[in-house]
Amino acid sequence: MKLYDNKMANSPRKVRMFLSEKNINDIEMVEIDLMKGEHKTVEYRAIAPNSRIPALQLDDGTVIMESTAICRYLESLYPEPNLFGESPIEIASIEMWQARIYSELMIPLAMGFRHLHPAMSSLEIQNKEYGETQKNIGIKSLKYFNSVLSESEFVAGNRYTFADIQMITTTDFFIGLNQLNLADYPEIERHTKLMSQRESFSA
Repeated sequence: MKLYDNKMANSPRKVRMFLSEKNINDIEMVEIDLMKGEHKTVEYRAIAPNSRIPALQLDDGTVIMESTAICRYLESLYPEPNLFGESPIEIASIEMWQARIYSELMIPLAMGFRHLHPAMSSLEIQNKEYGETQKNIGIKSLKYFNSVLSESEFVAGNRYTFADIQMITTTDFFIGLNQLNLADYPEIERHTKLMSQRESFSA
């Protein structure tokens, strides 16, 4: 298998952290340079028509895109340690929280960054009004998820799961890029410190 990756992007990091937690080291890593536009080449579009990363290419040529789908596939091949839940309620809880973090927090913060940050001007047709609106939605969501984390050490239950990977890759990446202060969200800051103690954090 080959994983098409980029060390600067947050979505591929989810997969790298997942691989680290599972101690999976038999997948070939292929770096795609976004700043050089390698994701838009004919060669890469033949693998991932939407030009997005990560993409997992199986030995038979089948390609799986989207970070969560890739991790679910790998979970089925490498079931231990379990990161997507065991009981029906735990499976549902992890799915609920990872989806909510993605849609309510990651997407607006990502849009704020993409439409407001000067470094993205060469890659995006920026709309500053839209960017500000999305950033403000992200700030409201940060306050909400900060309250969620005040009730539990981890995102979904009493152990580390994929929901924690979804949270830390979002907050660790986008809070700073949106020029926000992590200390304003003490429970998210606590969660960040907890995650940073894991070997997978540096993946």
